[in-house]
Amino acid sequence: MNDLAHLNWRYAVKRYDTNKKLSPEEIHCILESIRLTPTSLGIQAFKVLVLGPDSPHREAIKPLLNNQPQSVEASHLFIFAAHKSISENDIEEHIQRIATERQQPLEELSKFQQGIKGFIGGLAADDLTEWVNKQTYIALGIAMSEAARMKIDTTPMEGFKAKELDSYFKLHEQNLASTVILAAGKRDHNNDFLANLKKVRKSAGELFEEK
Repeated sequence: MNDLAHLNWRYAVKRYDTNKKLSPEEIHCILESIRLTPTSLGIQAFKVLVLGPDSPHREAIKPLLNNQPQSVEASHLFIFAAHKSISENDIEEHIQRIATERQQPLEELSKFQQGIKGFIGGLAADDLTEWVNKQTYIALGIAMSEAARMKIDTTPMEGFKAKELDSYFKLHEQNLASTVILAAGKRDHNNDFLANLKKVRKSAGELFEEK
């Protein structure tokens, strides 16, 4: 519980060693951390596109990521895309999944199902977008923490042309919109100016206040 060394170790890597690729086992752990992420109502209203080192899309989307070097130097890119809307069918599939996994009769979940419908139905379009987008950032944070625990470097990336990226991957046709990208790999100690700099954070006294 008191071992926070992996969080002190990590930083937002600017340059990656292109000769060092993540193993299938490492990728599996990152993906499982995303899959096991807690989300509001457990509905997991997002999808993640995984672009490995051999993906034909890496060079093509580099301009859409404003030519950031991580877009092609990192071993993998994870594009988080949130649902643009949540239909009754989405909710029914979620309830059916719960019933199947927990061997629970559907009728026992009817109040929960109605509660989800009421909550989502009561959200304005902008509020729904904000709510769903927040879920992707919870997953992003957990993935970054799990990666750091395994000594895998990551970079959260928001500086990209979202609309053009969505068009490239035809995300709108899947009821999705990109929210954030995570680059992952191994840092390039020789070319990353941040690699040996001290981490800068507010002190606990500045950041926390007991009431």
